[in-house]
Amino acid sequence: MRKYLLGIAGSGLLAAGLLASCSSTSMISHWRDPSYAGGKLQKVMVIGVAANPAGRRMFEDTFSSSLNKRKIQAFASYQTFPDAGEITQEGLEAYAREQGFTQILVARIVDRQTIQEYVPPTVTTYAPSYPGYYGGWYPYYSTSYTTMVSPGYTYERSFVTVETNVYDVSTAKMIWNGMTETEIGSTVQAHLAEYIDVVVGYMGQDKLL
Repeated sequence: MRKYLLGIAGSGLLAAGLLASCSSTSMISHWRDPSYAGGKLQKVMVIGVAANPAGRRMFEDTFSSSLNKRKIQAFASYQTFPDAGEITQEGLEAYAREQGFTQILVARIVDRQTIQEYVPPTVTTYAPSYPGYYGGWYPYYSTSYTTMVSPGYTYERSFVTVETNVYDVSTAKMIWNGMTETEIGSTVQAHLAEYIDVVVGYMGQDKLL
């Protein structure tokens, strides 16, 4: 299972990025191994690669809960491996097989971007309002209009790209990969729900759920 251990040993910041917040998540690409004949997910270990232990726990618990609601046995890896940096290939393989896990899901941030967007100035002209009894003759007056100018401004938009991989325990091969892009927003709960819905939705589309 060398491929996913490379991800676990890295310093992906799910706590600072993936778990920060979101306003929108989209699937950039997804892939399923055409040779995989193992059927749907059954018993899954969920691993979130994060430098922040609290962020990792939140991610793994939330993703596991979502899979459990879909009748899939899912378990957060931190309960067995509290320090992700100490996970070894041999230890993970041995534990997964001993406990009867069929798949391992690993998610990590692979890119972060911040872009600046410019909103140009706007000019709005307001006509004075008159009481209704002025009827139809007030337009004949030389009317004074008010013009308001809103200055242009620049704002930033931040995005994180998350790679989610699913591995088959029996063969130690990757069977599914999804790349998502999330725009940073305001709430952790909304972000997680949206990200998970997108990923799980595509896994279902690819016949893994």
